[in-house]
Amino acid sequence: MKVDLPGYRWFQDTVSQALVQERLRLGQVLNRHIEPSEVETLEALLENTGQLYEITQLRREPKDYTLGQIRQEIERTRQLEPLYHLAQRVLPLLDLSNESIKYYASLIGYYSVYKLNRLNNRDTHLYLLCFVYHRYQQAHDNLIGSLIYQVRQFLAAAKEASRECLAEHRVETNENLQKAGHILGLFTDDTIPEDAPFYQVRQQAFAILGRDKMQATAEYIASKATVDEMLFHWEQIDNLAGQFKRRLRPALLSVDFEAISSQHPVIDALCFLKETFGKGQSLGQYAADQFPMQAVPRKIRPYLYSKTKDSGKVFLPNRYEFLIYRLLRDRLEAGDVFCRSSVRFRSFEDDLIDDQAWENKKKLIADTGLPILQQPVQEHLEKLKNQLENRIAEVNMSHPEF
Repeated sequence: MKVDLPGYRWFQDTVSQALVQERLRLGQVLNRHIEPSEVETLEALLENTGQLYEITQLRREPKDYTLGQIRQEIERTRQLEPLYHLAQRVLPLLDLSNESIKYYASLIGYYSVYKLNRLNNRDTHLYLLCFVYHRYQQAHDNLIGSLIYQVRQFLAAAKEASRECLAEHRVETNENLQKAGHILGLFTDDTIPEDAPFYQVRQQAFAILGRDKMQATAEYIASKATVDEMLFHWEQIDNLAGQFKRRLRPALLSVDFEAISSQHPVIDALCFLKETFGKGQSLGQYAADQFPMQAVPRKIRPYLYSKTKDSGKVFLPNRYEFLIYRLLRDRLEAGDVFCRSSVRFRSFEDDLIDDQAWENKKKLIADTGLPILQQPVQEHLEKLKNQLENRIAEVNMSHPEF
């Protein structure tokens, strides 16, 4: 029997017709769900605001994670936010995949503004909506990426500086221990009269080693000659406070973070920081018991305080703030904390079919055309088990020497 395959022209015509029908479908949905005022706001992106078109400025991405570049990216998110809410409402009605949205968004970068203005309105509106949706999420990726990068850089800088300070401390401690040995020698010095007043002996001791250094050396000896290296780390964080406030706070205030549990300790701490900074207040205005401490590991809590001369302690809000940034980075990388307006850092659940659609799971599975999805799990596992056992038997028969 002879089978005639359709020609290339037939395939070409079929694909063209499918594309035309899809464009018509998308255009009809957009016309029904976008108001004239929203159309004007979309088309304003293609207007010339001076030296550059609005869309040209929005297409730009930060070259690096410097403060100036991040501030520009934050400004872009503010410009896109109203249209992003429109895209959130309309795009689900178009039934487009994430890859399709990404493709249509890329056409804004492919076509010139002149070409976009000459396209069919429904196509231009579709491209702009997809661009706004994708670019807004991309901007959040950049902001979160900058926060993670900056935290990593500050940790590395603090580690390097604390290593240098620790080395200097050990050199100084060794020198002070030698001087402490000379001070002990005063008690066996025969040139000092037995009835010499103690204050004179103490004056000689202080001449060898100052009062403060002597006290520090005595505490070092009493603590069995141990050094708290973590304390050096946090002291360097204090020195970096001005820098991390300038670089990390803008990203924190511009991104909405969430967790699977609404009572996540890190989220509670983030809300406290954002509320404080949003009011233009300083963390120093709050008492220690007002800070959410559930997220702070117990072994780190002592380092959030400094000792006073009267054996009291003072809370150090700068250390608390940086610790929350560090915990946020850790939780983002672990996936426990996420941002829904993001691609790289969104929740795993955002990529799943929603509960309402999953109610028709039998139809969804059937529509995939994949028989394996319709097969019961135990039956499928049993089939794989039999295939593996048969394969093992075949290998053993072909290699009897084993």
